[in-house]
Amino acid sequence: MALLGDFNVLKFNNYADYLLSFTKIDEYRYLNSKAVANAVIKLGYRTNTIIYEEDEFYELRRNLLMLLNPKHETTNLFSTYLKSTDPAIVALAHREAPNIQKKLSTIILLQLRQRSGFDISGYIDYEDSLSACAQHKLGAINWRAIFEGRSMLRPTQDHLSFYDWHSGKISFNNSRNYCIIHSSGSLMFMHKGDHKFIPVTTADNLYKDNVKRTYYTSPIYGCVILYDHIVRKAT
Repeated sequence: MALLGDFNVLKFNNYADYLLSFTKIDEYRYLNSKAVANAVIKLGYRTNTIIYEEDEFYELRRNLLMLLNPKHETTNLFSTYLKSTDPAIVALAHREAPNIQKKLSTIILLQLRQRSGFDISGYIDYEDSLSACAQHKLGAINWRAIFEGRSMLRPTQDHLSFYDWHSGKISFNNSRNYCIIHSSGSLMFMHKGDHKFIPVTTADNLYKDNVKRTYYTSPIYGCVILYDHIVRKAT
């Protein structure tokens, strides 16, 4: 059975390339048959990773793309006011509906240069921030203004993580969707719904398949990174 949170399939445009990623060139030479080599791969002799059948591969890939790029219309979304053409803001607009529906959980990482010339950076729980705005909580991000281009998205000390590059002050906060996890000197988040660990490091990690990391080059914000986690039902 295909795992909904397995983002690895999005690396490949077709099933042939997907199977090829598990195969070494010398294996084709030794087995003298591409069909035999593929059969060996499907039996799992070369990897501990689940190998999908062709129909599972395409179904999983299609479902993941639909979650990351929902086409259905949903009312009462701040993104319906989208006027900004900034790539990062447009990407967040596309993710609002599945985040509100708890199908997708997105963490935002951005770093901003202040008027003082010093940077601030932070991780933001997107759904938590949207909810705070909808409830008109004090200090909440005004997402309608963000999507309309009237205001800038800015991390604060109330978000998942905040760092002031001038003072060196750093803060961590659990959100309604995530707990802070410090593991071997690196930062991770644990989703409270399905208890999956979300690594934010670029280094190889045991939990890397739990998240898809996407970079956006923004003329306003510079580099913005979105960490997308497909929410699974807790077992």
